Amino acid sequence: MKSDFTFIYSAPKVTDEKLPAVFLFHGYRSDEKDLLSLVANLESTHHIFSVRGPLSFMFGGYAFWDMQDLENPNLEQYQSAVESVQNFIVNAITQYNLEKKDITLLGFSQGAVLVQSIALRAQKLVNKVVALSGHLPYFAKDEEYATLNLNKLHIFISNGINDNVVPYAWGKESADYFKKRGADVTFKSYFSGHYVSRDNARDLIDFIVSN
Repeated sequence: MKSDFTFIYSAPKVTDEKLPAVFLFHGYRSDEKDLLSLVANLESTHHIFSVRGPLSFMFGGYAFWDMQDLENPNLEQYQSAVESVQNFIVNAITQYNLEKKDITLLGFSQGAVLVQSIALRAQKLVNKVVALSGHLPYFAKDEEYATLNLNKLHIFISNGINDNVVPYAWGKESADYFKKRGADVTFKSYFSGHYVSRDNARDLIDFIVSN
């Protein structure tokens, strides 16, 4: 598939029928290889796309948008990333013959901001979201979403209690925001910092498989 994004693609064992897909989005200053191990158990049954952010840094790593801090992003880059990723998913569904009723977006940190934003903007495109150590910031909460009905969305949100990058309370606020709009929310907390613990990795796979 031609795309402005650099990405890693893994095909399932069976490719002559429509199968589910998982799209991975890494954190700030990471890359497309970072999250692949989390979904290794799904390689035989799911199409897997791991997408690299378009911005690169002098000393390594990539991002989907730049920012001064978590609440002060480059909003033009943020909007562009959200729109570009939505287009990427739409094209992938068509070109790889994906089961469009079983599309999961999984993001860590900045990637979690991205996948939650897309869940609000493109409800018909995604039915499962996994947001790890991230949050839904103010700049993603447009007024038009105040009465949004997300009753077809299943979302898994997790945060480390000792996370000193994205506070636990921010993850909880995101979970509450989606619950108020009718989404089926699974919120998990772990005695961890800004990383995905072993228990968290196990729980997110259970969520993807069972929903």
